[in-house]
Amino acid sequence: MFAALATGLGVGLAAGVSPGPLLFLVITATLSGRLANGLAVAAAPLLSDVIVVGVTLATLGTLPSGWLTWLELVGAGVVAAIGVQTIREGRTAALPGSGDPAPQPLGPALRRAVLVNLTSPHPWLTWAAVLGPLTVSAWREEPAAAVALVAGFYATLVGSKAALAAAVHRGRRRLAPAAYRRIVVGAGAALVALAAAMGVRWLLGPH
Repeated sequence: MFAALATGLGVGLAAGVSPGPLLFLVITATLSGRLANGLAVAAAPLLSDVIVVGVTLATLGTLPSGWLTWLELVGAGVVAAIGVQTIREGRTAALPGSGDPAPQPLGPALRRAVLVNLTSPHPWLTWAAVLGPLTVSAWREEPAAAVALVAGFYATLVGSKAALAAAVHRGRRRLAPAAYRRIVVGAGAALVALAAAMGVRWLLGPH
């Protein structure tokens, strides 16, 4: 169960700090409204991913164990590719400008974030190729491990975005561009290490 939790925490952290539409919505919502807006947008995956996770797990749950084993290997490759891409993007990553836009209400910001996350390919790819197979396999062996994996993923996914919203709210001086780049590059390196661990697990496991 600890290994499943660590996997969820690692994937969630990397997804949470990596540049992408939802991260930028978190930052702009914080800047154009208040901290509550940014925190609400950070929590948008808890709403949108109900559909993503439900559809993915329902589909994968009908597959035999042999297919899931090979999908886990594919997932390791996807994680490695995302990790390398995250490292590359992290070297030049930058937060949006602060400006001084008119405050916006929370409701529209949250609805926009849910729609963006639901239509983005990233959650679907992550669950179809990485978390979905791991969750189904873990559930068949030990349901508590599957729960730990999913809980760990959303804890760091939402938590890291909320932390960035808080840092932006306190002022850009609290989160310098260089520090943000180090966070993103570090998350990418963690993903590459996680992919290697997944590959080793696949080699040592039954096929």
